[in-house]
Amino acid sequence: MHFSNAQNKSILKKTVLFSSILRVHCLTNMMKLFIPFVFLSLLSGCVSPPGLENDIYFDQAEISRDEAPHVANSLEWWYATGWLNDVESGDTFGIEFVMFHFSMNGRKDRILSNVAITDVSSDRFYFDHTLVSLKDQLTADLPINLSTSKGKSKASMAGQFGEYEFLAQGHHEGEVFSYSLNTFPRSPAVLHGNKTGYEDYGGYAKAGYYSYTDLATEGELIVDGKLRKVKGSIWYDRQWNCGGVLQNRTTGWDWMSIALNESNEKLMLYRLRLKEGVNIYGGTLVQEDGIYHSLESEEILIEDQSYWKSQDSGDRYPNSLRVSIPNYRLDLNLSMLKEEQELAIKILPLVKLYYWEGMCNVSGTRDGKPISGTSYLEITNPENREK
Repeated sequence: MHFSNAQNKSILKKTVLFSSILRVHCLTNMMKLFIPFVFLSLLSGCVSPPGLENDIYFDQAEISRDEAPHVANSLEWWYATGWLNDVESGDTFGIEFVMFHFSMNGRKDRILSNVAITDVSSDRFYFDHTLVSLKDQLTADLPINLSTSKGKSKASMAGQFGEYEFLAQGHHEGEVFSYSLNTFPRSPAVLHGNKTGYEDYGGYAKAGYYSYTDLATEGELIVDGKLRKVKGSIWYDRQWNCGGVLQNRTTGWDWMSIALNESNEKLMLYRLRLKEGVNIYGGTLVQEDGIYHSLESEEILIEDQSYWKSQDSGDRYPNSLRVSIPNYRLDLNLSMLKEEQELAIKILPLVKLYYWEGMCNVSGTRDGKPISGTSYLEITNPENREK
């Protein structure tokens, strides 16, 4: 795509305005939506939020219907994060895979893929992204078959209902990384939002949302030129009708998935930061037996404990969080396993958008007894928080 000098200046001015207003930094699952929105705004030459007229809501989500793409959706995604281990050495890796689908005007579809690997033993973080415009609109077909390809960067996803194949090849600072992973669900899907599959964000916005919290995963990955056979678990999120959250451009997001070892419980939690000091909380607690409970805003406490400042973006992220759910006698601390898990999405030669998403260790107590676990944490627009 080519722009005139005047158009280039206009786009750059709008981008700088976005950076100053939003400090946009996103993905997971939820403000993963900021990145595709800014991409789309730049490409369409406007800064208005995406149209919501094609977003369709039902009383109850149905996985057989909602796993598929939603035609002309304002914003939706298929999102996977996981902890994997080398089957021979035991070395630990984290992976991120996401496909965003969005349509600003209800006619032109685009897909943005984000892929990443955290190599814990080598203390390395690799990421890449690809944006493509589609010739034809996505249709509501299953199994899922989504892909992006640009130069040597590629990503694809195929499958349905927890059985997926994730393929990724990226370039980061001159190095090639890749993975090929296959999954199988060890537990049924979790419908968030009081089991309706529609999460109501404190009356501010509403979006379809379900998760597979434990996908058995096997495959291969390549980092530092070495082929590794890996096994582990992936957390998969499916969300749609997410354009409504973009109506307030100053919104920030802290989202986390948590897997507790001793109790075999899973947690999805979020803190939606509308403005400094004004937060909406929500989430779901999944018991070992598969029974799950929605968590209301007043039941959740998430507090920043300390901070890390990125040398790349200059942004300050909480590198330690206290998470408390008193009704379930749960008191946890999340700490970044590696602070340098910040992603930079390059949209113009001199313009990057940043967000943080990565692996965290979990410690704390459950019913007064010590407990440990693993987590993936996403932080967008980090400066929009109570000082």
